[in-house]
Amino acid sequence: MNILLVAATWMEVNLLVDELEKTGERSHLFKEYCLGDINVDILIAGIGPTFTTFHLTNTLKEKKYNKVINIGIAGSLTRELKIGEVVNVVFDEFADLGIETQNEFLTLFEAGFMNINEYPFENGVLKATHSNGWIDLKKVRGITTNRSHGSQSSIVHLLSKYPAHTESMEGAAVFYVCKWMGVDCFQIRSISNYVEPRDSSKWNIPLALENLKESLLMLLRNVSVSV
Repeated sequence: MNILLVAATWMEVNLLVDELEKTGERSHLFKEYCLGDINVDILIAGIGPTFTTFHLTNTLKEKKYNKVINIGIAGSLTRELKIGEVVNVVFDEFADLGIETQNEFLTLFEAGFMNINEYPFENGVLKATHSNGWIDLKKVRGITTNRSHGSQSSIVHLLSKYPAHTESMEGAAVFYVCKWMGVDCFQIRSISNYVEPRDSSKWNIPLALENLKESLLMLLRNVSVSV
């Protein structure tokens, strides 16, 4: 079983790699590990959709994987999720890719540049591969943006336009690449903060990272029995 974990930064996987056995290193962005009989490669693809798309595409051209899992911390757009809670993002979309008019922001679908069901999109969103019960975490909807929002006006826009639970800067890019490359893809995120006017004193990144590690270890140990 070959699994590729894709994260934006080493910070998001440092706790996990302490629990894995290192078997190789291709570069400072790509290292190889194992957990029992499971091969676990880790790609640090960078922050944002552009870097993620480039590095993930190149990696998938070089090696075949059974599963690609995008992992990391995320902001929550709803108080229904708790700080430190680990969730399974099953729908994602690019929330700042489109056309701005004098009065509003239009997605590429709303502006007529793309059909909402143009592959690999389904009704304008990108879907994770069905986990068939392998991932036993709360399923949520995410948005992917080129910036982490922290002003009241931009947050109001997000909340009014997108029925999403989480915000990340890489999720939809991973889904998009994997869909085209024919690889099963999943996204696991741990909530580090609420998306609100920025006040990092309210964040809890250590808790989010610890809970992310524990959830990922559980998933990796159960992956061999997935159906």
